[in-house]
Amino acid sequence: MIAGHLVRSARAAALVLGLVALAGCDVQMPSSDGNVSLPKEFPADFPTPPSSKLVLAQGPLPFVPAEMRGMTAQWSSTLTRAELESFYGKPHPKWRLIGKPIEGPSVGPISLGTMFVMRHDGDGITATVSVGVSNAIDDGILVQATILPARALPSPP
Repeated sequence: MIAGHLVRSARAAALVLGLVALAGCDVQMPSSDGNVSLPKEFPADFPTPPSSKLVLAQGPLPFVPAEMRGMTAQWSSTLTRAELESFYGKPHPKWRLIGKPIEGPSVGPISLGTMFVMRHDGDGITATVSVGVSNAIDDGILVQATILPARALPSPP
């Protein structure tokens, strides 16, 4: 009986801690009117996918060190995966493609899409963009961007 009470108390405490952690994440999903907005810290000049609607936005995460406070946004686009891959494969003002795109694995209808790594000129902010992730939201093509702050270079000894 005491063990059961302790287990229920531990579960309740874990649930409360989980809800507190999620509340600090600032995750935005579509409200009843369908509106989602990017975090105010999201780079205004980031190349958002054409013909798309923002479906999810989160961050920056307040409970992690500043150098790890990333933001994530997901859009659903009416363009094809090939059109979106072409869009992110081209140069964009202030955003430079780093390396070649990486083709993610896929199994049947589930795909991780094509990954692009981009760096913002001048401040070193990095973005990873995944195009063609399996989309259970609608019939569009999902594009996910994760923005990571610039890494501080270690000072010489």
